[in-house]
Amino acid sequence: MAQLLQSNDPKGLNIFDLPELLEQILYFLEIDRSLYSALFINRLWYHCGAPILWCRVEFFNKDYQQNRHALNMSRVLTRRLINFKRVIRGKIKPLYCSKMAYLRLEGLKISDAFISAILHSCPNIRFLILDKSKGFSNIPIIEIAKFSPKLQHLSLNSCICLTNRCITEITRSCPKLRHLELGDCSIGNKAVEGIARNCTNLEYLSLDGCIGISEEVMKKLNPKIKIEYPDYSDDEFSDSDLPPLIPDPLRATRSVIFTDRQNGLVLTNTFRTDLINAIRVSSELTDSERINLLNSLARDIGQ
Repeated sequence: MAQLLQSNDPKGLNIFDLPELLEQILYFLEIDRSLYSALFINRLWYHCGAPILWCRVEFFNKDYQQNRHALNMSRVLTRRLINFKRVIRGKIKPLYCSKMAYLRLEGLKISDAFISAILHSCPNIRFLILDKSKGFSNIPIIEIAKFSPKLQHLSLNSCICLTNRCITEITRSCPKLRHLELGDCSIGNKAVEGIARNCTNLEYLSLDGCIGISEEVMKKLNPKIKIEYPDYSDDEFSDSDLPPLIPDPLRATRSVIFTDRQNGLVLTNTFRTDLINAIRVSSELTDSERINLLNSLARDIGQ
């Protein structure tokens, strides 16, 4: 190595000053996980190495434990993730953002704004992994369809926000998708129908742990696809196939408004005004259902 660094050139140049050759060397350092420290040698090494480093970005929680309130992350991981968020959400972003092809955010608590900022800044993502992460809604998941047309590998295992609409939008707009993981997600037959209809290049599909998907619908998939099969059910899971992006007020209060009485409506709280407004604006009801509920509520109040 010392001989390689020595040069007979009067300007003091050596083979490591050739960008084309240096880039090839740095690729080997990236494989060996030694590239980051090499960025501090000089400006040339930084400008050749930074784009390579940005090609693959990973943040994953090795000690992942999910409970009702939070995800446990180490201080080091938290600090690195905060620094990454500052870069991505900053007004001036590195030119190397567009080089990102692989992104793994696993077992983390992340926001809608953070995911959206990544999708807007990194249009060349081909591998995206968000397994077991939470804190975000279905909005940025739907945005994947708009901003990541080159996507080939998508893994959304245990993402609680996932809906049929998300999968339908993604499969329609990402024709290059070859690998799709949706294990333990609340999706139904319509999502699988969208996959069968749009994903002509799909090679692997994981639906392990999914409920509410019928065996009949699974037969529509290309038999050449390697499939991790779901837990079959005759009754399709209903998650409001086209869910409102703004939480529906009636959905949030329905469990405390009604009882299981077959005939009639039973009010279990005193906030009748809020209930009436919720029924009026609910996007989950048809006009006839809305009128019937309001009439039933009026009769109940009159009793």
